[in-house]
Amino acid sequence: MNAGKTVCIKQVPEYDYPRVKQALDDMIGAMPGGWQAIVPRGARVLIKPNFLKPAPAEAAVSPHPAVMRAVIEGCMAAGAGHVVIGDSPGYGTAQRVAEACGVMQVAREFGIEVVNFSQSVTIDAPAGFIHRRFEVAREAAEADVIINVPKFKTHAMMVLTLAVKNLYGVIVGRQKARRHFQSGRDYQHFARFLLELAYTLKPAISILDAVVGMEGNGPSSGTPRPLGYLAASRDMVCLDALAAHLAGFSPQQVYTLAEAGRMGLTVDMEEITCIGDPLDGLRTRDLKPAGQMSVEGPAFLRPVSWLVNRFVTTRPKVDARLCCRCGICLEACPARCMSLADKGPVAINTKACIRCFCCQELCPEGAICAHDAFGVHLLRRFGMEG
Repeated sequence: MNAGKTVCIKQVPEYDYPRVKQALDDMIGAMPGGWQAIVPRGARVLIKPNFLKPAPAEAAVSPHPAVMRAVIEGCMAAGAGHVVIGDSPGYGTAQRVAEACGVMQVAREFGIEVVNFSQSVTIDAPAGFIHRRFEVAREAAEADVIINVPKFKTHAMMVLTLAVKNLYGVIVGRQKARRHFQSGRDYQHFARFLLELAYTLKPAISILDAVVGMEGNGPSSGTPRPLGYLAASRDMVCLDALAAHLAGFSPQQVYTLAEAGRMGLTVDMEEITCIGDPLDGLRTRDLKPAGQMSVEGPAFLRPVSWLVNRFVTTRPKVDARLCCRCGICLEACPARCMSLADKGPVAINTKACIRCFCCQELCPEGAICAHDAFGVHLLRRFGMEG
């Protein structure tokens, strides 16, 4: 079995802990060497969940505590020397997020520290990458083993946020906003950054919580959507390709997968070995994305994008009824294109907006959504949105 191109998947209809634990143990046990091959005895382990913002477990923003408990128990059983849970959330601290979603209680039971990334160190990228080095959290650089625990969610910019995107959280604090600004509207370049960062860190395994995922206004204010499975792989892109496939997306529709294909990584389902439960019962045909149109607009109109983009792209939009004027989106905006007057909701300068959707990700009230311009609906009517 080619472990690098293998994805293990198990049907898990709900967060019943014995069933979650059994499913994870079955998946890891199907891999050569099991937990011992992933976590060498005495290893320093960093568990990197998707901690975006404080929200209860049922909101499906972060991996469920049952999944995190099963991961921790697996590490402990393998003989890990030191285990920490860490992230750099877009809003709040890792500790606040862990408290809100129930992971902190699990961490306390095992005597595990939840750390908020605050200090960066420089690591070199492999030869051949466009990016020569990365500034990442010290905990990520010093770990012997990184276990990547993403949550299945829609994403207004990248379409889906899965294993590759989850590792963006090792970029500390405001450096994430700076990176967004540097990439601007070049989503292909940002996807390349995410991929090269992920494959520089090289987590030992990625474990996707898709028992309940998120659709619609993801990755923080969408609607929980039961998907009914856990999946794991040594290779992040293979895992993401399978999850996208089950949700009805082709690799060309997901920026990180499209760029992975250009890099020569495996995104074709015919080249990926799937073991575990049958896929047919886990397919979702009507998953609602964050936006119906590519943030770049339809491909055939891009040569004249300067003229038509405002009519045929997806952009952030503020719902005045929900905006509480907290100002979190202003702080998050890399382009500094948002403002708050004495009265009324926040305003967005659409000409300066780079459409990174950081504002939409972090709005605690769900007042900002990915909005399709009226031209999107017209193009969809004629099947011309691609």
